[in-house]
Amino acid sequence: MKKQLIYLGVISGIMLFSACYNNKKDISVPTATSITNVSFRDDVVPIIISGACGCHNNGVVSNAVQFSHVDTVFYGTILARAGVFNNMITTPATGHPGEGGVFFSAAQAAVIKTWISQGAKDNYVPPAITGPVTYSINILPIYKSVCKGAACHGGLGANLDYAKLTSDKDILSKMMASSGSNGHPGGTISLDGTTTATFLAWIAQGLPQ
Repeated sequence: MKKQLIYLGVISGIMLFSACYNNKKDISVPTATSITNVSFRDDVVPIIISGACGCHNNGVVSNAVQFSHVDTVFYGTILARAGVFNNMITTPATGHPGEGGVFFSAAQAAVIKTWISQGAKDNYVPPAITGPVTYSINILPIYKSVCKGAACHGGLGANLDYAKLTSDKDILSKMMASSGSNGHPGGTISLDGTTTATFLAWIAQGLPQ
């Protein structure tokens, strides 16, 4: 009986990892290859948050960066990892930074590859930010969800805090003005409109803590 329980646990674990990037609605390869203008929110995000397998959705695996929780999608967190998705496509055997062999299907990879080739941009334009923006209330939550991760700050990159961010004001300004395509010391990244608008408003208001 004990051996059977262990066997079932192993099988369940394999199924969990293999389901991580299974899309809720299957995408055929012909459909994927015929897409000429990929939408980040309409085409890419459904792939990344599909199948509440617990890898990066709904908080089942606590040490994994969360891409969604129930009906809330963390668009900035997903967008900031365009480089990771590209690595998973170009080097499938080692591209996934976490444990386990996690791969995109051929059709999913085609959608994401096209999106990356088109600049890995977000197609959403947020409303103008009004009211005060502070580090503790607005910036720190973005940093924790968008910037931190095994392949990012707090992992391969240095930890950042209020003092470090304010001392890098000029770098931040360039990054946010270009949506991450210019100024980031670690190379080009993709930042969503809400993230850039929030940082730019914070900088314009004098970087209040």
